[in-house]
Amino acid sequence: MRIALVPHIRREHSMGLARDLVIEARGHGVDVVAAADAADALEVNATRFEADAGLDLVVAIGGDGTVLKAVRIGRGSGAPVFGINDGRLGFLAEGAPHDLPMIVKQLISGRWHTSDRMLLAASVEGGRAVMGLNDVVIEKVQNQRTVQLAVSIDDEPFITYRADGVVVATATGSTAYNLSAGGPLIDPALDMLVMTPVAPHSLFSRSLVFPPDRRLRFEVGEDRSVGVGVDGFDLGIVRPGGLIEVGGAGRVSFVSLSARSFPATVKQKFSLP
Repeated sequence: MRIALVPHIRREHSMGLARDLVIEARGHGVDVVAAADAADALEVNATRFEADAGLDLVVAIGGDGTVLKAVRIGRGSGAPVFGINDGRLGFLAEGAPHDLPMIVKQLISGRWHTSDRMLLAASVEGGRAVMGLNDVVIEKVQNQRTVQLAVSIDDEPFITYRADGVVVATATGSTAYNLSAGGPLIDPALDMLVMTPVAPHSLFSRSLVFPPDRRLRFEVGEDRSVGVGVDGFDLGIVRPGGLIEVGGAGRVSFVSLSARSFPATVKQKFSLP
């Protein structure tokens, strides 16, 4: 078995967990490699995340941001992703640090489930599409200044928002910025895009849900630029008249050590009675 580690390199506790995992996994005869930015510190070989790298599993150690990084850089390997939560809420990272020996044994034994999660992608001005798991965020870059975004769905003009921004999320990403903006929580087993305006100056402020094959286009209006990000990865500034396109972009597999339901996960993460 060959496992690739993607730890949070600026969090010493996460790096410590990664070192412990290396020791534990090697004790079971597992070949452990790591992302290039962490390999030297973990004293393992660096790996390419490509189909011929022979990876059986990609393990992210950190918070949800680290899991998103593991998805972004590891998708080309075709290996499923598992997250060990060393952050706060941790919707994407299931494993608990104190269970590390048990986690390693369970991963090695193959006693785990996989589930596919939908991905999305955004492109600016017809450029290269950037893939993400959670969301695309289009937002103002100037404080106290709303932006204007003309939205088209499959080339059909729909609405022009004047707002702080717009979030387009997958079901997996519905628990992130989408939720903070007033959008719905969605079971990640569903394939969909949910569009939620952020602080809109409009009577129509509801989230809209679309099938994954819809193409959403946003034209920046007036004299105010917007910033665009995919899962926190900055795509830059788009000036008035610029276009941003968003759509579905395939799937990625996640590993789960239990068959816990989405409602049960929501109850645990939000400490519901």
